[in-house]
Amino acid sequence: MKKLFSILLIAATLLLCACGKEKTETTTVATTSAPKSADMLNITSNNKSYGDCVSRYYAVLTAVKNKTQILEKEHNKQIEAQNPEKYFLDENYISTLFDPFVLADFSLTENFSPSLTEEKAKELFAYKSNGDSIRFKSESGSSYSLSFVNENLLREYSVEYSAKDSFRYISSTETDETDTVNEMLEFSRRANTYYIQSKTSRLYVQFDGDGNIVYFCCSTLKNGSYGSGDSIYPEAEITKEWVTERNRDDYLSIHTYENGVLTHEDSSSGPWKTVTVYEGEYQNIFPLQ
Repeated sequence: MKKLFSILLIAATLLLCACGKEKTETTTVATTSAPKSADMLNITSNNKSYGDCVSRYYAVLTAVKNKTQILEKEHNKQIEAQNPEKYFLDENYISTLFDPFVLADFSLTENFSPSLTEEKAKELFAYKSNGDSIRFKSESGSSYSLSFVNENLLREYSVEYSAKDSFRYISSTETDETDTVNEMLEFSRRANTYYIQSKTSRLYVQFDGDGNIVYFCCSTLKNGSYGSGDSIYPEAEITKEWVTERNRDDYLSIHTYENGVLTHEDSSSGPWKTVTVYEGEYQNIFPLQ
């Protein structure tokens, strides 16, 4: 009898341990969430440095990318589970990655500050010089320029920024015959609404007071580009329609999020493809902020 009781006791203990372990794993999944941007959004708007402006830009862009990529990933998982062999043929399968504002040299400017002298710049950016002379200028603490110069070519990376939480970055090359803008990036805000623009992409995004996304629309051009005449620096009166104001045929993709619904529109394969993703379907799988 004692032996039977001992066996039952051991079995009950193992069952409790197994249940406890399963509960812990479920809780871990349920509480996993995308990184929030609230901490960076709360940077004070007064006496802001260029580095602060860049930090907020990354926070805003990361929040939008996380929201979109996680929703689209979970959407695709459902399709893959239903048809493991041919999921990629499903008309609702999303095969393109949402990754706007990819810039080759913007990161060079992240070290621009009043404490960066020309001598320090020569040491810091020697790897990028290819033997060219290096020049660095800072004007009134609100603009910087880094140049690589030889007898045939000038490569310049310039930024301007405003205490009103905005900046403009331009990468350009100059020869005896041509001046070319290679990259452009502008960032500005009004209250909890932020605007980002490059040569080929635009983003309009609204947050609530806790740093959660309320609405965004992001577009990428297939034809044409944005230039100085479209500038939003240092500030501009902008509406949601600004993101898609050109002819639809000019766009490669448009992503819109509102009221828990993400609309993915893409023309990279020819005809426009529209996929709607409902956030509520995945809240128990991967809660979003």
